[in-house]
Amino acid sequence: MNQPFKFLMIATLASPMSWACSYDGQFNNPFTESYPGALDVAIATQQAIEQQSIVAPPPLEGSKGLRRVTWWLNLLEKMSLNLPKGTYIYLVDSQLWSQYETPNHIAIHVQPPKDKSKVVQLTEATLHNLINKRLTYKQALDLELILET
Repeated sequence: MNQPFKFLMIATLASPMSWACSYDGQFNNPFTESYPGALDVAIATQQAIEQQSIVAPPPLEGSKGLRRVTWWLNLLEKMSLNLPKGTYIYLVDSQLWSQYETPNHIAIHVQPPKDKSKVVQLTEATLHNLINKRLTYKQALDLELILET
């Protein structure tokens, strides 16, 4: 992995735990950790893209990017992953928090958990590959593209 990309990835992921995601146009402090394990998920994702195990989606920013990822998260929720009610889903690259509330409902753009709730961490690239059936949830876990805590 080249050095400028590593720095950019670390700067993107290292931010205070707040509800502001990259779709809000917020600048994040590059010297604080976004969430424990997030950097590992991002690095595993970048390696999988470089090894062509998964493909990166075309980049979208702002409201277009938020609409796309919202659609993908709603499709993910319909995939019968047996996630317990209350599970948080954290997209580490956009720092977007969502929460699986009930069957057939996921809340998008929520506050991060304040307790020891279950958290599923992944990137938009992993989500894209799950939705497009290029990767199963188990494969993503095995490749460390998803981290459950």
